[in-house]
Amino acid sequence: MNKTILNGALLLVLGTAAPLAAQVFTPIEAPATGSDDVFVDQIGSGNRVDLNQSANGQTAELTQDGDGNIADINQTGDGAHIAALTQTGNGNSGTIEQTGAAGNIAALTQTGDDNSVLLSQNNSGLAGSAAEIVQNGSNNSIALVQDGDDNQARLTQDGSDNLMIATQLNGGNRLEWVQQGSSLSGTVVEQTGNQQMFILQTGAGSVVTGGSN
Repeated sequence: MNKTILNGALLLVLGTAAPLAAQVFTPIEAPATGSDDVFVDQIGSGNRVDLNQSANGQTAELTQDGDGNIADINQTGDGAHIAALTQTGNGNSGTIEQTGAAGNIAALTQTGDDNSVLLSQNNSGLAGSAAEIVQNGSNNSIALVQDGDDNQARLTQDGSDNLMIATQLNGGNRLEWVQQGSSLSGTVVEQTGNQQMFILQTGAGSVVTGGSN
């Protein structure tokens, strides 16, 4: 494992992957959810949607194309939360929970079979958090918890049987994480506040544990 500190950013490179250049994190923009508070489009059989929104200005857009997919969105608090969840394939599961007085943004896309994502974002009302998650392949899993103000994470997995676990506490954290390959599991990242991390993993069976505090 090659571990390098660049301008306060933590850069981790594994396998034969080319190093990620030091960069400024690109802010995550709100997905275009349309003018309706809720929009649901489902094609296939055995798909399920559970949706709860507790305040005005909260919007959700869900699209499921395939069989046996499950989408669960729970948005509470006074914030104008925005969630967009798209699942294409079979047996996928996506859960988005957002709460707080400031608006959070979540965009989740899964393509393939038997993928799962659990995303939770909470803030104290000072500033909302944002997450953009993309999974392509089969049997991939992501668990992301952002508990604090102004956290942003962009996570991408391409392949099969991959696992991501990322927890950002307090506020002002930035995480950009890409995994390409299969069986990239046992990976854990934790940041406590005002940290910035870029991670790229490729190949098969790599494991990295990183933390900032």
